[in-house]
Amino acid sequence: MPLSTQSQADDEPYVLVASLDNARNLSNILKSITFKDHITMSPSQPYFRLSTFGNSGNAHYDYPKDSEMMELFRCTTTQTNRYKMSLLKPSTKALALSCKVSVRTDSRGFLSLQYLVRNDDGQICFVEYYCCPDEEVEEE
Repeated sequence: MPLSTQSQADDEPYVLVASLDNARNLSNILKSITFKDHITMSPSQPYFRLSTFGNSGNAHYDYPKDSEMMELFRCTTTQTNRYKMSLLKPSTKALALSCKVSVRTDSRGFLSLQYLVRNDDGQICFVEYYCCPDEEVEEE
C-alpha cells in the first residue's frame, strides 16, 4: 500500500506508484549521484530504473519490481522523465531520515516523493516533495 493518505482525482491517475521498504538504498544512490547534472526515472513493467548523466559519465540503477526492497510497484505505462539533480538534492536530507519512501509520477511526468519519518519520540511524520520534469525545448 502506498504511503499517501490523499486520493488523487480520477482524471489524473498516477502512472507509477512504487513504495520502497528500505529508503536508505535510494538515499545512498541519490547522494552518490549528486555530482551528476540530470537524473531520469524510467518505470516499466519489470523494474524501476534511475539513470544519471552528466559531464563525468553515466550510471544506471535498477530496482526489480519483485525485489525485497519493493513493497509496492504499479506501473500503467512506460514513461521516461528527466529531472535536474539540483532540484532533487534538497530532498535527500529527509530521505536519509526516512523508514519508507513512496515514489509516484503522474501522466504529465510530475514526481512526488513521500517519506515516512519517525521522530525521536516515535511519532510518524510524512514529508512530501514534488518536482516537475525538465521541459523539452524545441529549437526554432
